[in-house]
Amino acid sequence: DLYYCRHNGWLSKELKALQHDFEGMLARGEQECSSRHYEDITENKLLGVYLPALKRGQPTEEEARFIGDWTCAMGTAACDMAYCAYSFCELPDGTIGRYGDCEGWDPVMGMPA
Repeated sequence: DLYYCRHNGWLSKELKALQHDFEGMLARGEQECSSRHYEDITENKLLGVYLPALKRGQPTEEEARFIGDWTCAMGTAACDMAYCAYSFCELPDGTIGRYGDCEGWDPVMGMPA
């Protein structure tokens, strides 16, 4: 999930600031999906991208973006965006941390903006 989040740009301070703003995150999800192309995605196409990435252990940027498109096809990317903003951070060394690896993370408040 951490590469999926990074490749979709869902670790931003903007999204972290929306973690506790349902309406704001929903609107940002709608904005995100309006710039994506997902009209012709089928479950078979998703599985053709997702399963090889899962077997390999992480998606490429193109695969992660396609899976992000899938969330839009399912209705909204807002839930995944909120999950990413709450769960992961970019560490000073360029790697991705999760939860307690990230300075200031709180189980109730999530990642600091």
